[in-house]
Amino acid sequence: MSTVGVSVPVAASPSLRMPVLASARVWRAVLSAALVAAAWALLAPPALGGRTSYVVTTGISMLPRYHAGDLVVLRKEPSYHVGEVAGYHNGQLHVVVMHRIIAIRDGHYYFKGDNNNFVDSFQPAKAGIVGAEWVHLPGAGSYLLRLRNPAVTGIGLGIIWLLSFSPRRTRRQRRRHRLAR
Repeated sequence: MSTVGVSVPVAASPSLRMPVLASARVWRAVLSAALVAAAWALLAPPALGGRTSYVVTTGISMLPRYHAGDLVVLRKEPSYHVGEVAGYHNGQLHVVVMHRIIAIRDGHYYFKGDNNNFVDSFQPAKAGIVGAEWVHLPGAGSYLLRLRNPAVTGIGLGIIWLLSFSPRRTRRQRRRHRLAR
C-alpha cells in the first residue's frame, strides 16, 4: 500500500508570533511617548513649564498682516531684536499686547503696532516679554474662541466620551473576521 504525502499548511505557533507582536507594541509605545514628549516640549504653555504662549488677535493695530481672530503662537526666546513681532504683558492694560519691537533702550523694549501712528506707552523689560512670533495661523483664533463656549465644550467632550467607549473588536473577533474572508 502506498502513501501519498499531503502537505498541510501549519500556522505559525502563537509562541513564535508573540515576540514579534510584543516588539511591535513596545516600539509603538516608545514612538507614542516620544511624540508626546516632543509635542510637550514644543507646545506646553509657561504655566505648565513650557515656553509657548498663544494669542488670539483683536483690533486693527497690526493690519495688514494680522487680523482680528488670527492665532499667533509665541515662543520665549533668549533675546529679542528690533523688527521682531513679540507679545508682552502690558501693566497698564493688564493684557498681553502683540506688537513690533521698534527700539531697545536701557533694558526696555519699545513697541508699536504696524497700523498705529504712535508708540506704545508701556515699555516692558525683557522679563515682561511673553515671546516672539513663532507661528501665525490666520483665522484659527476665531475657532479656538468658540471652544470657550460651555455648550460647544460639552458637545465636544461628549463626542470624545462616546468614542472612547465605542465597541472594539477583541483579538479573537479580528482573527475570526480575517479567517472568514
